[in-house]
Amino acid sequence: MKRLVSILLALLLVPAGALAAFSESSAAFDPALAQEALQIAEMCYAPPMQASLLEASGYRCLGAFNYERPEGDTRHIAAYTLYDRAGEDGRTEVVIAVRGTGEGEWPLNMELMPSGDYSLPYAENFYLAARDILETNAAYLDSLADPAFLVTGHSRGAAVANLLGAELTERYGAENVFVYTFATPRTVREGGEAYGNIFNVINPADIVTYLPFPQWGFGRNGADILLPVDDAALLPAAQAAYEARGDKTGDYAAPLGGSAATQTLVEALAALMPDPSQGYDIRHALAHTGEAVPDEEGLTAGEFLLLLMEGGLLSTGSSAQLAQVYQAENDFTPVLVAMASTLDASGTSALGAAHMPAMYGAWLTAAFGQ
Repeated sequence: MKRLVSILLALLLVPAGALAAFSESSAAFDPALAQEALQIAEMCYAPPMQASLLEASGYRCLGAFNYERPEGDTRHIAAYTLYDRAGEDGRTEVVIAVRGTGEGEWPLNMELMPSGDYSLPYAENFYLAARDILETNAAYLDSLADPAFLVTGHSRGAAVANLLGAELTERYGAENVFVYTFATPRTVREGGEAYGNIFNVINPADIVTYLPFPQWGFGRNGADILLPVDDAALLPAAQAAYEARGDKTGDYAAPLGGSAATQTLVEALAALMPDPSQGYDIRHALAHTGEAVPDEEGLTAGEFLLLLMEGGLLSTGSSAQLAQVYQAENDFTPVLVAMASTLDASGTSALGAAHMPAMYGAWLTAAFGQ
């Protein structure tokens, strides 16, 4: 509900007809287009509002897909909306906006390789979702003679958009595909392809942007636009921009140690799970260090990370199972110690704030004046 109210406020701040103007060149990072794409991505959490905003810019909504998941649905798909309009030059302009994590989707975020093949060159869970978008809309895409695309998403949606944008680029050419992603997880191995039309806006204090771990060889397609969140000279401008945003989700917060605090936490997590197989297959004891023996209470590192993401790192919540991890020294203790460095001045984790669209928008304003 809090997110919905924030989006309502953000909608009131944007003049009708102001969104989704394509840049002249997909190869040049456009801060104004980035802010527009960020707002479109954020409004995936409220599709009717998103549709109203884009319709004011002359778009028609072709559909909102996968927003309602049946209970127990474990398919690797993503919620997204599809729009098009006739551009001034007669071309069809298409917007594909992919929603971030919805109810029950955190386990799917963590299931990196559903096939069990840890050698794949991409994050299979997000790749399957990108392929679903292409296959579901194959007939429509095949009907387009001379299209231009804007592809965007935040968080989980950003990972899917990153892979989807690469697929569309291969098919339609980089000059026709504009890709702006935010808080983007890592999607491909070997650092990703150097697509000059894919821009991933990254807050280096945001832990989501380090998953799957760079220590596993994962990067992103395209270019990373690193927000200068450690630049003290820009902090007043960023704080002012954050306070002015209608979509802010609380007071401005940042780790006291800056992005280095987040990187320290990532290093502790990566040491616990140095490769995907060890992360998903080895059970660690809760009552002592070392592996759990049969019938002993324990967690895999992947299960532990899921508990953190659902109830500790990106939110103020917790769980009884996570509380058990704190009761004795175990293999997870170094991670819990590293988490202390991500606290802000009030003593709460700032990682949730670092991940939110409002923080991304504020630092875009501070860095680029947009």
